[in-house]
Amino acid sequence: MDPQEEIRTHLKPATMVATAIMISLFVYLALAEVLRSVLRPFRGFAAASAGGGEQDLRLAAFGVAAAIVLLILVLRHRLFRLGQGDDAPTAFRRLQRATLVVLVLGEIPACLGLALFLVTGDNVDFYALLFASIVLTFINFPRRAAWEEALKGCPICQGRSR
Repeated sequence: MDPQEEIRTHLKPATMVATAIMISLFVYLALAEVLRSVLRPFRGFAAASAGGGEQDLRLAAFGVAAAIVLLILVLRHRLFRLGQGDDAPTAFRRLQRATLVVLVLGEIPACLGLALFLVTGDNVDFYALLFASIVLTFINFPRRAAWEEALKGCPICQGRSR
């Protein structure tokens, strides 16, 4: 199979997952807006029982989100690095797996923001964490050029004749 065709074959599922994650982020936004408009004023489902722990919960959510961003920055280069002895199928699977791991990690801040919103009713924190996830998804969206650049380290993948 032609290397360009193999890239397309392995890139397509990763692109579909990235698109689904992006759609889910906008579903989170729609959910928050529906709750805010239907249950006006929305103060969260557990705001009354939080007992002042809202700030601790908020700091924990933002701390975990920041740790996720740092983890993506560190892992991204390591996950996309191909081994010297990797054959083409292994290289393509590794790229696909690395893309999916980074995309799923990028969705976590939005999930934390949605949970924080549902507990406390604070939509500004949700918007900030949702924005972080949208930016991470756009940055890490699977692109053919990025995959071709990663595959330059795999000589078998470049001119495979099988």
